[in-house]
Amino acid sequence: MKRDWLIYLVMFSLALNLGTIGTIVYLRYQDPPQVAAGPSPPPLPPKSLWQELKMDESQRQAWRHLFPEHHQQVKAVRQELAQKRQELFDLIKAESAPWSAIQAKVQEISARQGSLEEEMARFMLEFKKNLNPEQHAAFLNLVQTRLGCSPERACGPGSGDGRRRGPGMGPRGRP
Repeated sequence: MKRDWLIYLVMFSLALNLGTIGTIVYLRYQDPPQVAAGPSPPPLPPKSLWQELKMDESQRQAWRHLFPEHHQQVKAVRQELAQKRQELFDLIKAESAPWSAIQAKVQEISARQGSLEEEMARFMLEFKKNLNPEQHAAFLNLVQTRLGCSPERACGPGSGDGRRRGPGMGPRGRP
């Protein structure tokens, strides 16, 4: 009799754990990509960019010429990324998706993310060709600030001290 209760208790515990893990996975993939990747600053409006860099009319025209194509490229890649992420989640939800298929989907997502980074770099290189040295320095400073980088060119959380912090670690890497 006691053995039956033990079996039921183990089965209940297993079901509860699986349900919790399933809920966490479901909720994790329901977040919009911006929230899941961390907060990012909103795009800088063109007028703000022009004012920050003190751009003249010819430079503004060059920007107006470059931006629409860039915007369409980024929009298309982001849509593809969203689709690939949904396909990955569908594979994860499946009863018996082969690990190789999941790895292949992750590789596709990585490739699309890489092409997004390449497009951003291409656009910035083309854009800065139209800037004078002062504007170029201001542009790089603006981009660096919006990326959350410190003046020492270290980016991300804890930038500046160069140390990684783990759970329970304080601001100087000590508990």
